[in-house]
Amino acid sequence: MTPKDFHDLLQRAVSKDIDALEQILELYTPLFDRYSRVDGHIDEDLRQHLLIHIAVHISDFKIN
Repeated sequence: MTPKDFHDLLQRAVSKDIDALEQILELYTPLFDRYSRVDGHIDEDLRQHLLIHIAVHISDFKIN
């Protein structure tokens, strides 16, 4: 994905395009998994909290 492709995808997600949001969440799944680890195992509640927080607040992102 080129930087322009990502920028366009992010703009769509910020504009509440559900498909774009799903693509971004899928793209960043490895990062969410990494930061959801507790004692070496993925804490599903923490992971869900991260995903929900991003989904609810993505429209607050400022894009140049």
